[in-house]
Amino acid sequence: MSRAFIKEDDAGSDLPERPVPEGPNYVTPRGLELLRSTAQDLVARRPKAADLKPIDRDLRYLKARIDSAIVVPPGSGPEARFGAQVTLKDEADALLTFRIVGEDEARGDDALVPWSAPLALAVLGAKVGDNVSWEGPDGTARYTVAFVTYP
Repeated sequence: MSRAFIKEDDAGSDLPERPVPEGPNYVTPRGLELLRSTAQDLVARRPKAADLKPIDRDLRYLKARIDSAIVVPPGSGPEARFGAQVTLKDEADALLTFRIVGEDEARGDDALVPWSAPLALAVLGAKVGDNVSWEGPDGTARYTVAFVTYP
């Protein structure tokens, strides 16, 4: 492309938008509070920021996620559902414990698994004693559901 069609000030200055995950935006009450808190923190940082583009981009993302949030109240019962803390036991009796949460809430915490992840999909609806399996990066993983609680 000819340099005549590029404004020097604009070259490379645009930040790509944060992709918004497709599908329903299920969140726990805690997940919605985290989204709101993060947005409030960004709004508070905005007046002191030298570069507003990343803050404004993140605020657009957070607004879209807050506006589309479907809050799922805490559950109960024997089946693994959204919001459940699930403990699985493998063939060597090693335990794996995680909580099924929304996409944004799960980011950066291994103990939180998004509801759309293969692991969460494999256990949704399972009860204590049920066998579950899913295709992981190392092949088929097989577990038995040891505990289902709703914190």
